[in-house]
Amino acid sequence: MKRIGIIDNLVDIQNFTEKKYHTCTAAEVMAATGGNTGNVAFVFGIRQLIKNPISRAEWGWAPEIVKERFDHLVICCANQLGSHTDLGGWADRLEQFGLPVTLVGLGAQSDNIETDPVLPDGTKHFLEYVKSQHQTGEGSNISVRGKFTQRVLENLDVPSEPAGCPSLLISAEHELGKEILLRQQRSKNFKRVAVAAGNPWHGPSAALEETLVNIVNQFNGEYILQHPESMLQVAYGEREKIPQKTIDRFLEVYTSHFNQEEMFEWFRHNSCAFIDAPNWMRFISKFDFMIGPRYHGVALAIQAKVPGCVITIDSRTHELCEGTTIKSIPLSEAINLTSLELIEKSRWSTSDAEAFDRDRLIKARTYSKFLESNDIEASDHLKNLCI
Repeated sequence: MKRIGIIDNLVDIQNFTEKKYHTCTAAEVMAATGGNTGNVAFVFGIRQLIKNPISRAEWGWAPEIVKERFDHLVICCANQLGSHTDLGGWADRLEQFGLPVTLVGLGAQSDNIETDPVLPDGTKHFLEYVKSQHQTGEGSNISVRGKFTQRVLENLDVPSEPAGCPSLLISAEHELGKEILLRQQRSKNFKRVAVAAGNPWHGPSAALEETLVNIVNQFNGEYILQHPESMLQVAYGEREKIPQKTIDRFLEVYTSHFNQEEMFEWFRHNSCAFIDAPNWMRFISKFDFMIGPRYHGVALAIQAKVPGCVITIDSRTHELCEGTTIKSIPLSEAINLTSLELIEKSRWSTSDAEAFDRDRLIKARTYSKFLESNDIEASDHLKNLCI
C-alpha cells in the first residue's frame, strides 16, 4: 500500500507528552498543539480512518526526504479558508515535494454562513495546486466540513466533498446516538456537567462565560480549556507572565463571580486542558453532560457516549454542527438563558439521536468513498462503521 505522510499542525506531540508536558508552560502547550488543544481531536480522528502505513511529515523537511519516505501526503486541515490565513507558503512547499496530496477536514471561517470569506491570493493558488494533484480523476481530493465550505470552493471552481469533521467517526459504535440517548435517560438529573470553555476575548460570546461558570459550580463540573494561551496561564497560575490588561479583562468577564485572587483559585481548582484525544475522552466519560462553544470539546464527549451540545458562535461552529448533526444552540438564544434553562434546552431528544445516527452512517460511507477515490485504503474501523 501507499506510504502516507500525515501533515498536521501539532509539533512533535508524542515527545512533548513524554518529556515536557508535566512541567511545561501555557505557551509551550499552545505551541505543541498548534494554538488550540482541540486540534488533537481531528488529527486523531483522521488517523483512525486510514489503513495505509502512516507516519508524520513536516512542512520544513527537505523535499528529497519527503519523496524518499512517502508516496502520498494527507494534510489535516482546520478553518484555514479565510482572510486570517494565507496558504501560499503551503503551495510552494507542495510544489517542491511533488507528491499526490489530499486535504481532510478543510473549513471556511466567516462571521456567518451567508457571507463568503475573502481569500488571499496565496490561498487561491494553494487550492488550484491541490486540485491539480488529484490522481484518480474521480470525485475530489479535498474533503470539507460542510456545505458552506463546499460553496466557497465551488465559487472558485474547486470541487470538494462535504464529509464533516473526522472526529465524528472516532467511536466504533454503530448507533452512537442511541447510546447517548440511553445514557441521558439513565442520568435524567445530571449530577456532573463539564464545560467546553469559550474565550473571554471573543466579544460576542464573552458574556456566556459567566453562565458556563455557573454550570461548573452548580453541577460539580470542569471548565475544560482549549484556547487562548491566557486562559491556560490563569489555570497554571503563571501570574508573573500575565499582563495586567489580561487580568483586567478576565475580571471584567467574570466580574460577578471573583476578585483577582478568587479567580486564580477557581481556575486552579476547576479547569484543565488535554493534549491527546484518548485521555480527554476517558476524563469526559465521568460526566453526565457536556456543553460549551468549543466544537471539538463537545465532539470528543459525544464519541465517549456522553450527551453534549455546542453553542454555535460563528460560521465555523455552525457548519461543524450542521455537517455532523451534533446538537447545537445558537449563541443568540443561549445568551438569554440561565444555566439551568440552558441545560434543559440542550438535552437530546429521540429525533436528535436518530438524525445523528443516520447522518453518521452517511458520513462514514462518504469518507470511505472519498479515500478510495484518492487511492487510499479505508481502515477496518471505518469499513465497519459503513455497515
